[in-house]
Amino acid sequence: MWALSRYTDVQEGLRDWETFSSAEGVELGTYVKFFGPGSIQELDPPRHDVLRKVLAPRFLNKAVRSYEPMVEATAAELLEDLPKQANADLGLAFTQRLPIMTIFRILGIPEADIAWTTDTGLEMLNRPPGESGPSPKAYELRAELVGFLEEQVDQRRGGDYTDDVFGDLARAIDDGSMEHEEIQGLTLLLIAAGMETTTSLLGTMVHSLATGAVTREELGDGVDLPTAAAIDEFVRFDAPAQWLARVTTKPVSLHGVELATGSRVLMIFASANRDPQVFDRPDELILDRDGSRNLAFGEGIHFCIGMPLAKLEARVGMRQLLRTLPAFELDGEPTRYPSHVIRGYQNVPVRWAS
Repeated sequence: MWALSRYTDVQEGLRDWETFSSAEGVELGTYVKFFGPGSIQELDPPRHDVLRKVLAPRFLNKAVRSYEPMVEATAAELLEDLPKQANADLGLAFTQRLPIMTIFRILGIPEADIAWTTDTGLEMLNRPPGESGPSPKAYELRAELVGFLEEQVDQRRGGDYTDDVFGDLARAIDDGSMEHEEIQGLTLLLIAAGMETTTSLLGTMVHSLATGAVTREELGDGVDLPTAAAIDEFVRFDAPAQWLARVTTKPVSLHGVELATGSRVLMIFASANRDPQVFDRPDELILDRDGSRNLAFGEGIHFCIGMPLAKLEARVGMRQLLRTLPAFELDGEPTRYPSHVIRGYQNVPVRWAS
């Protein structure tokens, strides 16, 4: 196994999908192919392009802007009762739940089912410490959740297409653009990518506030809070997904090293985002820098389709949190995700500062 760490190498590797393929899976261990058929993260063209086209309209900037009231209402719902308490785990109460509840509402899950699908999804995606793959329980929960998701799509087939992702998938199956079995991979990828990376980003921002690494004033100007630049810088400084893998389809020569066909290569976003050839003072969190060139959301055909949504959730979620809660500080030891890919805080216990 090999790894690319320089910005230019990672960028070029991500762009060259014909040489560095995703079709053999982008993780390690038995996490490879966990989502199943239809996961565009683990497909190359032409199939990748067909399925991404089915999803794309729901994640374009114009569509994402229309979700802001829903995201704000979801954040307010989660935060509503916290000021009545003296402390809270903002990981459990907020940063884990906002992203997954948002993506479930975009999918089209009925409000009556949001609570149990949220709990099921969070438990399914919980990675056991020290394990190289999902737990047996995760496979059970996956089967339960996929059955429900497929049922939601099937209810919309035959012309009764609702204005949501489920309706789009039903239409695509009816017109032959996608296969029924691909519901699993497409929806599970949206749930996982929509939850894990944004939860990590939100958790890092909350932790930085709780430890005093940044102040509320540094996050924004009171109108745009947090600023777009601040969000980009958090993503650059501590990439939610530290790396993803590719497999070479032919021999590759890099910096005098020969990589054989079939070599697994890690594209290390975290290292690329701290390349001193690209970013000045790369190991410092500078919230007003232009960090928009970061590779945390990928590059090329696999550029994260949910990037606009992730940034919206970070902006709206943090804005609502800062409006609702007084200043806070750590109240115990925060815990990170037990993951070799996702870097972020799973639990951030805080108390309101006196």
